[in-house]
Amino acid sequence: MDAYICHFGIGEKEKRVVAYHEAGHAVVGIKLDGANDVQKITIIPRGAAGGYNLMTPQEETFLETKETLTAEITGLLAGRIAEELVFDQMSTGAHNDFQRATAIARAMVAEYGMSSLGPIQYERQTGSVFLGRDYMNEKNFSDQVALEIDQEVRKIINSCYEEGENLLKEHRKLLDLIAMHLVEIETLTREDIEDLLNTGQLTWWEKKKAKMAAAEAEAKAEEEKAEEEK
Repeated sequence: MDAYICHFGIGEKEKRVVAYHEAGHAVVGIKLDGANDVQKITIIPRGAAGGYNLMTPQEETFLETKETLTAEITGLLAGRIAEELVFDQMSTGAHNDFQRATAIARAMVAEYGMSSLGPIQYERQTGSVFLGRDYMNEKNFSDQVALEIDQEVRKIINSCYEEGENLLKEHRKLLDLIAMHLVEIETLTREDIEDLLNTGQLTWWEKKKAKMAAAEAEAKAEEEKAEEEK
């Protein structure tokens, strides 16, 4: 679950920022191979979170691959990428995303042997990296190795950021479409997302708006008729 952290009430401008932030996560989930499936997106605040994506693995597995881990990092970074792409600004909303992305990238380098440093375990977790827990503080390597670990982590993060940026630019129309509907109705289900992908619109919402417009027009006509009869 990817959440946009918000510490204050959300105004209209922030509502759009949160909508694009969550839409960024969603587009990567939809379009990137190995990413988690999007089940629900909402910008309704819950606790400190201004919005969140409910995402689940495409299939149950016991092992993670380099592809699925980098896809997860890319998805986590996508909220900030969307903010920069659309609003040319950075907010604090991606704080938790960065924490989790960095933890995964460091585990890839220092624990899983998924970098140019090779299959060497430099650090050991005290808990699940995916829950954002810290590594033990014990250091059993040199300052030079510590620098190399940091450089490899940065490489992974930068590569994922670039991939996410390219993906959101390529699918900008989908990003705008999801964000627009989040601003309007605040929550999208998996079925809603599939409808947007297949038709370019939210069928039930368009029907509802049409009925509301028809009812409003009818009420106005009756009001005008009543005025004429006076």
